[in-house]
Amino acid sequence: MALNVQFQKLHNVLTKEDIIVPRIVNQQTLEFNDLCEYLADGSTVTAADVSAVMKQIEMRLPLILALNSKVVCSPEGLTFRPKVSGSITQSQLKAKLEAKLAADPTLDIDVDRALALSDLTISDLTASIAIELPKKWDERFQSKAQFKRISKAAAEESGGDENENENSGTGGSNENENPGGTNPEPETGGSNENQNPSTNSGQGENSGGTNPEPGTVNPEPGNGGGGNDGGDGTDES
Repeated sequence: MALNVQFQKLHNVLTKEDIIVPRIVNQQTLEFNDLCEYLADGSTVTAADVSAVMKQIEMRLPLILALNSKVVCSPEGLTFRPKVSGSITQSQLKAKLEAKLAADPTLDIDVDRALALSDLTISDLTASIAIELPKKWDERFQSKAQFKRISKAAAEESGGDENENENSGTGGSNENENPGGTNPEPETGGSNENQNPSTNSGQGENSGGTNPEPGTVNPEPGNGGGGNDGGDGTDES
């Protein structure tokens, strides 16, 4: 399957020019368990072994990074390293000093002083994890990747089809064509073959149990005993 690419036209406020940029749409997801099975395919280890190792990496890697260490996780150089972020500007410093002065007017604070290195404190920093990918990975991926240009309408349509597929895979299809009532569990019990859209006294050919009233929800579609062959009901269809 090719990479679905959609092109967008944007305006760059800095250069005052329009620019065309691509973006990937309709990406699929490979879940963790499926990844473990894929990695174990053709190997002497099982999917459970792969899963156990990856879970250990998930648990131990942050602890090693917290010791200010870089961790190389692949023969080709996949590297995880600690990263720090945080900043303060001259305007932010001024707003911070003005807030302190407003809280206590007796303080001698120069709100217009120059920014110093000490104004960025440890409490303003945030730790995160940076990932360095091997160059061979990009080369290997680029040699396999293919592109398919799609329009915006096609992207929206493909997204809708994906949602419909996900919804259709859950539960069973409800073949009850009687608009007066709903079957909450279409996969359980017998099928409701009553196809009368107008009038039904409630005791037609319901092979999965008895429907007490027409137009109401059948709470237990599979708990009827042998069905009702319509001995007492009339069907005006």
